[in-house]
Amino acid sequence: MKRIIGCLGLMFFLSACSDNNSKNNDEVNALTQPSEQQSAEIDTLEKQNEALQAELEQIQTDLNYKKEEADFYKQLMNDLMEGYSDAQLQEVAIKLWDYQLQVNDVTVLPNGIVEIQENSIEISLTEGQPVYQVLPNEIFMQGKLSGDYMEHLKLNGKPTETTVTDGTVVTGIHHKYVDVAEGATFTLTITEELKQRLGLETTQITIHNR
Repeated sequence: MKRIIGCLGLMFFLSACSDNNSKNNDEVNALTQPSEQQSAEIDTLEKQNEALQAELEQIQTDLNYKKEEADFYKQLMNDLMEGYSDAQLQEVAIKLWDYQLQVNDVTVLPNGIVEIQENSIEISLTEGQPVYQVLPNEIFMQGKLSGDYMEHLKLNGKPTETTVTDGTVVTGIHHKYVDVAEGATFTLTITEELKQRLGLETTQITIHNR
């Protein structure tokens, strides 16, 4: 009888230990295994990482293509201009520089007369160059306006404010007048050199605010 009671007690003890071990294992698994929300967040981060990696690879591919394209056009221009004289090369260089004179984002007409109907006036002179430089630098720089291009524009009257923009290939100076009265007239002068670059017929620019 005592043996039977002892066996039963041992069985209960072993069963209790097994239950405790199972419970402990469940607790450990719960702590070590990510929840469904955590798994979803990990999947999202992995997908975002893959997308960023693909985007970086595409950017690198585009950069390589642009470089190859630039090298191709540079070599093409070198081949085409191999027999050019210095004067012809300078003429090419001049065409590579772009100058724009605008009033309120409208290009000044050849006759130099601008009609507007605004209470503010912004006069902008910009200088642009190509993204790819296909000429040797010493020849390319001969195509610029002499000196500082901003000095080729003279205003009659102090503007309310003046700002300068500096982009990768385009820079500009912008003179702004505010609270312009109806019927007001503004005049400005450009150099002969800038006049030729802009294809204008006059060096006197007149702005009428109707």
